[in-house]
Amino acid sequence: MNSLCFKLAIATLLLPASMTAMAQDCKGLQDLQYKNDKPQAECGSLLSVLDRLTNTRKAGGRKLEEDRPFNAQAAQADLAKAKADPEVRQRLDKINKEVSDPTRRLVYEAAVLDEEGYYSARDLRINQIKQQHK
Repeated sequence: MNSLCFKLAIATLLLPASMTAMAQDCKGLQDLQYKNDKPQAECGSLLSVLDRLTNTRKAGGRKLEEDRPFNAQAAQADLAKAKADPEVRQRLDKINKEVSDPTRRLVYEAAVLDEEGYYSARDLRINQIKQQHK
């Protein structure tokens, strides 16, 4: 089992039964989220990214996002739009400077993009992580 799959499996095992409770207190995720006591992304967004990496099932019930096929062109455009936003660009640059592991960097970038509402760009990063670890 490669290291990303192992880390994701461990992170999944650390998640309590309720994702809502986990998003509130984030116990078990601090080691994945912090480097030198500096948060890289909100815990809830990290959970969203980890969930998308580990679960292939479709979400049921009330959703904030529509289920639709991945569109690489739209995702690239969304990423360009995110990078044009000075605040988002600054956060992404900070991650690139502080996080040396390329996979972890993509996870944090995906979480920031999720947090900021750039869902297509987030999905692009998630697909890149999946491609790296096929």
